[in-house]
Amino acid sequence: MTRSRQIIPFALIALCIGLFLAPLRASAQEQTTAPIDSTRYTRLIDSCFTAGNRGDYAAAEAFLAEALRLNPPASLQPMLLNNLGGLQLLQGKDDAALLSFSSALSKDAHEATTRFNRAKLFVQRKEYKAALTDFALLLSDHPKNELYRYQRAMVYLLTKEYDLAEADLKTIIEENDSSLKARIGYALLETMRGRYDEAERLYAFLTDKLPKNAEVLEGRARMYMAKGMRGFAQRDIRQAFELLGGRAPATLYRLRAELNTTLGNTKEAAEDLRRAEELENPKNTAKR
Repeated sequence: MTRSRQIIPFALIALCIGLFLAPLRASAQEQTTAPIDSTRYTRLIDSCFTAGNRGDYAAAEAFLAEALRLNPPASLQPMLLNNLGGLQLLQGKDDAALLSFSSALSKDAHEATTRFNRAKLFVQRKEYKAALTDFALLLSDHPKNELYRYQRAMVYLLTKEYDLAEADLKTIIEENDSSLKARIGYALLETMRGRYDEAERLYAFLTDKLPKNAEVLEGRARMYMAKGMRGFAQRDIRQAFELLGGRAPATLYRLRAELNTTLGNTKEAAEDLRRAEELENPKNTAKR
């Protein structure tokens, strides 16, 4: 049986959670010989799919949890538990999601999608050592995977282990000399090291190649802020928000809050921080 892979997108520091439930329906339809109530199982999975599509993640979680209680075939359980964790994350239930991902990995330790999702969750929880362990295991199984190596480099930046971050970024470029993503990471690394001239050179190259990339603009704005060039930072932040529309990450709101604070715009800074916290902690937003 082909197992569907589902990856919840990850950005530096902030996590943007996405979930695709369609494979669940296919999985249900394949259970014709399993020693469970196949009809009920299929209905529960279809109900989960429908609820998830309309944004009712609490209902989708309940349907999926009930389907899991029917004890579906072992080969399906890791994927179902991964999806359960994704639904829980969409509701801000971090502890429950961590349990779901860990349960899935206890059934299949080499399930890359789930381990990646758990690693991202560890980063969100600032449990960086645990995240690095998961990334090490992912790279042990998939040593040439650029995404996993890049994300580990970003975690090393968070832990200020700059030499280790550089080693991962160098490995990516050695294997793929055209990687722009690795150069975005390098520009951020040089900014955090205080090597602003080198960072600015990299951002000049990146903005030429990717003139409408919000991540590049946010990174360059961060560098300009570090250099005290607030006018240039303000320009890049404004352009990044325009490109992203209503999809700006918490990191960009926090960067604008930092800028507004330095400009004396305390009300605007407070509003940006509030919005960043809403994005980072959806469970707190739901309680309001």
